[in-house]
This record gives sequence, structure tokens and C-alpha cells, in this order.
Amino acid sequence: MIIRKQDQDRKQPAATSGFWAAPLTAALNVWYLIAFGLYQPILFAPWHGLTAYAASFQPLPRLSWVVPCFFLAPVFLITMTCLHVWAGEEKQMWSLLAVVFAVVYATLLSANYYIQMTVDQHHLLTGTTDGLSLWLYGYHNPYNIPAALAGVGYGFMCVSFLFAAQVFGRGRLERWVRWTFIGTGLTGLVVFIDPLVRVPLVFLLVDGVAGGLFLTLAPVLLAVLFQRSKHNTGALAEGTY
Repeated sequence: MIIRKQDQDRKQPAATSGFWAAPLTAALNVWYLIAFGLYQPILFAPWHGLTAYAASFQPLPRLSWVVPCFFLAPVFLITMTCLHVWAGEEKQMWSLLAVVFAVVYATLLSANYYIQMTVDQHHLLTGTTDGLSLWLYGYHNPYNIPAALAGVGYGFMCVSFLFAAQVFGRGRLERWVRWTFIGTGLTGLVVFIDPLVRVPLVFLLVDGVAGGLFLTLAPVLLAVLFQRSKHNTGALAEGTY
């Protein structure tokens, strides 16, 4: 009983923090999906040279999707850390691996998007654009530096989801969370694969829609699980949830 009480005490703050971090992850993802969808005509516009790109550059359309991506990195890491603390001891190897891969994702992508918000934007607005081409998403996408960093970063994020999925499975809600985590991990791997082996556009579109749904639904269901666990710690400790 003492061990069980200690386990409940450990899970309670993790479930409370995770309950707020997980839906924030979903909200940032929805923000990004909408803004990035509206940005597609700019992203895939014909490339007419750096001078023309800088002359037509407007900060707001790009910031509208770069900003949520920047904040998504630390919020996702917080979510995975809460999951690691919440997970039972027998599952913490998987949750720790999820945190490790989330750390790499957060490090790469937060730096990448910070560069987009500061270095790139400053030089585009001031006209000091020498050597800037490869640091622009619009330059022969996805064969540029930020797209490559995004591919690696989101690849690590997907592996984090796949490891985290192994934590769940004792009840119906946990099985739903498990499969949405797996779906998120598998669909998101296309971001890593596409620059290596070009994927047909139709597949990219279908995978993008599916991935967006999974990445939104997975943290929402996780938030529900965290909320229920705060009121059912005794049942969770017994494995009857």
C-alpha cells in the first residue's frame, strides 16, 4: 500500500502538468496546419531569384506558421516528460527513449525556427541577402537547409511518438492513445523520407491530412487520459482502468 501510494503521488503532478501541455500541443498543431496550408502558394511559387524573393517578402505569412512550430518544440518535450514521469516503472524504458528523441527534435527545430524568425527575416527585410538562399524554405523546397533540418527533427519526433506508444495499452482509452501515437509516428515519417526519395504528390497530400488529424487527436486523447488518471489513480494502480 505504501508503494502504491508513492506511485500515485508521483503520477499526480505529472498528470496535472500533462493535462495542460498535451492540449496545448494539439492547439499549436492546429494553428500551424491552418497557417501552413494558407502559406502553400508562397512556399511553392516559382523561384525567380533571391532579389525578387526579398522584394516580395512579407513577414506575417511566414511567421504565422513558424511561430507555432517554434513553441511546439518545448511544449511537446514537456508533454513527453510528463508522460515519462506518469508511466509505470515497467514502461519507463520506452517513455525515457521517447523523451530522449523529443530532446533532439526540440533542439533542432527550435533552433531552426528561431533562425527563420531572426536571421532570415532580418536579412530579407534589410536587403543583405548574400549567401541566404539555402536558408530559405522557398528555395527549391525541400532541398534547402531548413527543410532538411525539419526532416531530421520531425523524424526524431515521430520516433519519440512510436516509443511513447509502448507505454499504453491497459484499457480502451489507453489503446486509443496508443494507436493515435503510432499513426502520428508513421505518417510523420514522410517528412523525413521525402527529401531522400521523392514521394508522389497525391500520397503527400493524403499523408499530410492523416498526419494532421493524428497529431491533433493524439495529444487530445492523452489529455483526457491524464485528466481521468487524476481522479482514478487507485484504479490505475490496480491496472483496472
